[in-house]
Amino acid sequence: MNRWQGPGGYAHVLRVGLPLLAGMGSITAMHLTDRLFLGWYSKDALAAVMPAGAAFFLFTSFFLGTVGYVGVLIAQNVGAGRPQEIGAVLWQGIHFSLASFVALLGIACFSEAVFAAMDHAPEVRELEVVYFRMLMCGAGFMVLEAGLAAFFSGRGLTRAVMVVNFGGALLNIPLNYVLIFGKLGLPELGTAGSALATVFAWVVMAATYAALIFTRENDRQFGTRRAFRPDGALLKKLVLLGAPGGAQIFLDVFAVTVFIALAGRLGVTELAATSLVLSANTPAFMPLLGLSSGLAVVVGQAMGAGKPEDARRAAGSAFRLMAVYMAVMVAFFLGMPETLAGFFKPRGEDQGFAAVVALCRPLFAWGACLGVCDVVLHTCFGVLRGAGDTRFLMLSAGGVSFFALVAPAWLAVHYFHVGIVPLWGFFALYGLTLAVVLALRYKGGAWQKLRLVGPAAKTA
Repeated sequence: MNRWQGPGGYAHVLRVGLPLLAGMGSITAMHLTDRLFLGWYSKDALAAVMPAGAAFFLFTSFFLGTVGYVGVLIAQNVGAGRPQEIGAVLWQGIHFSLASFVALLGIACFSEAVFAAMDHAPEVRELEVVYFRMLMCGAGFMVLEAGLAAFFSGRGLTRAVMVVNFGGALLNIPLNYVLIFGKLGLPELGTAGSALATVFAWVVMAATYAALIFTRENDRQFGTRRAFRPDGALLKKLVLLGAPGGAQIFLDVFAVTVFIALAGRLGVTELAATSLVLSANTPAFMPLLGLSSGLAVVVGQAMGAGKPEDARRAAGSAFRLMAVYMAVMVAFFLGMPETLAGFFKPRGEDQGFAAVVALCRPLFAWGACLGVCDVVLHTCFGVLRGAGDTRFLMLSAGGVSFFALVAPAWLAVHYFHVGIVPLWGFFALYGLTLAVVLALRYKGGAWQKLRLVGPAAKTA
């Protein structure tokens, strides 16, 4: 029972991580809502939403990863006993988020070129462009919302994040139904309606965080109002530490996007099956991200306080919790793949969907293998990110994604004409290789010597 109590124990990790896990669950629900409603809308819409969504996360991941480091810097200031610095850190994240609006809108202008490069079927490509462009036009609100959420997650007050994310997910459900299918007298918007519903949910979430943060009491304790001016040194610190983490996420998502694009080269059925299995895998993957984010906060606070032993203990606790959860999900993947696939069946008769379901059992088996790797990968990721070892994360993601997935998968499809099942084997190889690399870095212990924030000055 000693593992439950004290800094870094199960109770500590769960207290911080469970609300973030629940928050990730709500984000999962938003993505699944989009995919389920679009799957019911048509098979082409289901085939389009995954590559379009992957491309969206590819182009937003750098900004999300960078602004997400606001939470780590806040956590380290909390551990070091410097609450007066929190408002200034938060505002640098807000300034970065506002700048991201311009860049993301610029990327939206190249929507057709992005999906022309993927060379998918014309009917699918048209839907991909519509969904992607609409999401990119509102993506700045998602980045801003993530930066504002860091005010709570970095301080370990993760329930607020959970509540706001749940609210956004609940709002997204009726909006998807109304806008996709054209209810309440509105036109039937299809994929554009799904993207518009998601953007509106981001706007509401960002506004809710702002109302909770910019109060008189928070301004008195943390300077959330008065510290609004840009701070060149602090903004530079955020970018230098957060950008490698953002680049690491970008490289990971790039590898997955290339994988999905290659699956689309094999045919619409193969792409739809890949989209379906990755969508069904989201409830397994996203909660691990939530626990990993909570672990990064715990590690950040421990490292800010100069207690790496608490960080190591938290890593062990998080690993065991993730392993138990993933064991349950693997049982679902291996035991009922056709049942899971049935949730995405289009309304009415769709003869092509039977061919999609036929591919699901072997693809879900590969998904189970990836889930096992994810347990190790996200434990190590949470520790290294919380300690500030983001440069290594960037370099390892770049090397592994290219040599273990992008290059061999591209060669396998273009020169050896492999099918979708062997192609997924390269995806599993990528997850295994990255998990091993990060585990070796964790075992090496170099992260324990990093210090991002100095201790608070002692008063006489």
